[in-house]
Amino acid sequence: MMLKSNLYNLRGKTAWLIGGKRIGQIAAEVLAQHGANLILSYRNSKKEAETTQKSVQKFGAKTLLIRADVTSKENAENAVKQVKTKFKEINIVISMASIFEPVKLGSIREEDLKKNFDTHVKGTFWPVQASLGLMPPGSHIITVSDRAAIGRMYAGYLPYIVAKGAVAYLTKALAVELAPRGIFVNSIAPGPVLKAENMGKEYWEKIRKSSIIKYPITDDEAVEEFAKLVLYLSTVRSTGSIYPLDFGNL
Repeated sequence: MMLKSNLYNLRGKTAWLIGGKRIGQIAAEVLAQHGANLILSYRNSKKEAETTQKSVQKFGAKTLLIRADVTSKENAENAVKQVKTKFKEINIVISMASIFEPVKLGSIREEDLKKNFDTHVKGTFWPVQASLGLMPPGSHIITVSDRAAIGRMYAGYLPYIVAKGAVAYLTKALAVELAPRGIFVNSIAPGPVLKAENMGKEYWEKIRKSSIIKYPITDDEAVEEFAKLVLYLSTVRSTGSIYPLDFGNL
């Protein structure tokens, strides 16, 4: 059997990228390079979203920029109403909105748990639910969990880890719920990809050097690997899997 010459042809497909800041910009560019049109939604990072929009338009992608706090069901539904004015379908939903804030166990407040659950769990679920009416069979949903969801635990981020664990199980539950509709749902469980904005440079370099694979990887290369996995999961016909991306940081 001969493989198709272009395995990643997304021409005519529309991808909704939620939280396209930093790593999301490269993911958007890779999707655009392979023919996808982009819906780019953001909550606060308007300037970054506009930069991403300009960068993908260079590849000929049609774009729609939407300001939406998708932790709200109503806001997610309103965002989809805006999508309908420009696109007939949503073929790919990629949920990347995230916060990553350290907190000591004894200092955790109710606000910390709520903020993480709202951002990661509600911010993943409501856009998916709102999009279903526009998602034909063969569509893809990509969530972002964390390496802790597959057992690679670490200290200092308990609210974040708990919420990301919920995202992993949400992914598996959605895969079962949406299987009869022919919609594929998978998750990326990354380890360290790009330095968090509130993380010191020396600590970040220590994390990079902790890899058991003695093959140096730069931040730019790590982001590219993430984007390539997004591209793969935008086309793969399997569902309910959690894909690690950890660069040897076991």
